[in-house]
Amino acid sequence: MEQMNFPVKWSWIMACVTSARSSVLVNGSPTSEFACYRGLRQGDPLSPFLFIISMEALTCVMKRALNLGLYHGLKCTASGPHLSHFLYADDVVFLGSWSDSNAKNLCRILRCFNLASGLKVNLLKCQLFGTGIDSHEMDRLAGIFRCKVGSLPFTYLGLKVGANMNLVKNWKPVVDVFRDRLSNWKAKRLSYGGRITLVKSVLNSLPTYFFSLYKAPDQVIGELDLLRRRFLWGGSEEKAKMCWVSWDKVTSSVESGGLGLGSLRDANSALLAKWWWRFKVEHNRLWRNVIWSLHSNSRAWSYIPIKISRSGTWKQIYGISSRLSARGIDISKLIRGIVGEGSSIYFWRDVWLGSSPLAELYPSLFALEKRKDCWVANRVRVLEGELVVTWDWNRPPNADEEMVDLDRPLGLLNAVNWRSAGDRWKWQLEPSGCFSVSSIKTNLERVSGSTPNYKFKWNPWVPKKVSIVAWRAEKDRLPTVDALIRRNIPVQDTWCGFCGDHMDTMEHVILACDFAQDVWQVISMWCKAMPFFAADVRDLLDSWKFVRGSSIHKNVVHAITLITIWSIWRLRNSVRLGNGEVSLVKIVEEIKVQGYLWVCNRSVGDPNLGPMEEI
Repeated sequence: MEQMNFPVKWSWIMACVTSARSSVLVNGSPTSEFACYRGLRQGDPLSPFLFIISMEALTCVMKRALNLGLYHGLKCTASGPHLSHFLYADDVVFLGSWSDSNAKNLCRILRCFNLASGLKVNLLKCQLFGTGIDSHEMDRLAGIFRCKVGSLPFTYLGLKVGANMNLVKNWKPVVDVFRDRLSNWKAKRLSYGGRITLVKSVLNSLPTYFFSLYKAPDQVIGELDLLRRRFLWGGSEEKAKMCWVSWDKVTSSVESGGLGLGSLRDANSALLAKWWWRFKVEHNRLWRNVIWSLHSNSRAWSYIPIKISRSGTWKQIYGISSRLSARGIDISKLIRGIVGEGSSIYFWRDVWLGSSPLAELYPSLFALEKRKDCWVANRVRVLEGELVVTWDWNRPPNADEEMVDLDRPLGLLNAVNWRSAGDRWKWQLEPSGCFSVSSIKTNLERVSGSTPNYKFKWNPWVPKKVSIVAWRAEKDRLPTVDALIRRNIPVQDTWCGFCGDHMDTMEHVILACDFAQDVWQVISMWCKAMPFFAADVRDLLDSWKFVRGSSIHKNVVHAITLITIWSIWRLRNSVRLGNGEVSLVKIVEEIKVQGYLWVCNRSVGDPNLGPMEEI
């Protein structure tokens, strides 16, 4: 430890290793304890940290080999970074020029690393890739390594490398995972609440890894949405079922009257927008230096560097700005620079003074600027408390418009609170100033979503399957006879299963039927509320607002209202299928029992709820 210049506290880790004692279970009985002398076991929490230390040593060896000329990596450009290897946990990728000496020296480096650390590379699991190399040369060099020959594209860390992700066929793994996951869950055995929970927690997160790096084609988005839609409504690839609510309303947020499943296209855009933020914030990262060396152009003044002639992932990430601009979001104006030293914020191209870049606010001055990619520190300095502005023009401003434009930024510069700290960046959509994917998704939802005519109130004290029935009832999207006939589905028995006197419609089944009115009258008396008189389902859902009492009592009445709608609808289905009996006593008893159990159990832990006695 002392020879490697580790801090004293690192001895604590050695103490954890040397002081550990283990025991073995033999036929269920532990043996006597013994000390461990062979280091950390696989699965030990300290094992990954020890591995990282070893990989740090391998990095030092590779850098030393590069400096001595023993190994030749890849140069992105003449002034770009020198790449020799990438490390992620126990995955290593070596990059280098194609030569026998390079291959042999890499084998020697790995052998020395094995002797020093005890970690041996399993070459049988390794693959050799080459670009522009014929198969015979590939086989020959692979013989030096004694490894397999790989071909592009290949999968690394779960992502496709070397594949054109604009092609739909390269998204097949994501679609297959979606389809396989859905086949393991039978939609018909889950309630609507269970399906929504599964779609939100599992299915929405499956493509996130791909969406965070690649722009998904519209056809892929459509196919994934088709799988989600079929699963939600209980269908399958073999047998489709009717979608009762438009998909736009289903994916919209709860505040907009939807179920909050979220748009995959918006999620893809928000995840790719994160790279714009990271490019500005992570100035000294290797990936940023690589992008800068490949895409920087002294003749172009885009917000982030891009060379349209170069294809690849970065071009897709740059193109996300046009997709967001079409939705009313200018991502370049959402990242605002907070000036400190001014050495990492562009004077003309970044947003740091005003609401837009100075190049857009004062185009006449920008046209005269000699060095259009200058930093703030190149133009503005504070010397002994005085603001000093240094211009560098191709010619002095002399036109009236130019002189007027010159006075305006000077006034703005005097109003800036100049600090000696480092520059930092602020995300305009978050009060904390830090980027979040959810902030973009929320704004995309706000821009594209329409204000609902009616805002449905979700009650956490009842299961989601209960609330969804009421949500669909408010939109008249339950499969009543009237709704089926409007969708050109023939139905033989069109009469209400409760009274047999009127057509089976939403308002009749839930409100107007004599049996339903008797149920509501008994329930209103049980809730110690005024009798429920409603012209439509919306009035019924809003009846809790007019109940006298505390907010807790109103929430309880609202929960009972949802449970009553759900119970009436369940009984209606059972009666039409010939499995139910129209009994006022039974349905009221069911509503009371379910309401008591759900409200008492689901309200536990609610921070807005007082003692249970108040219920």
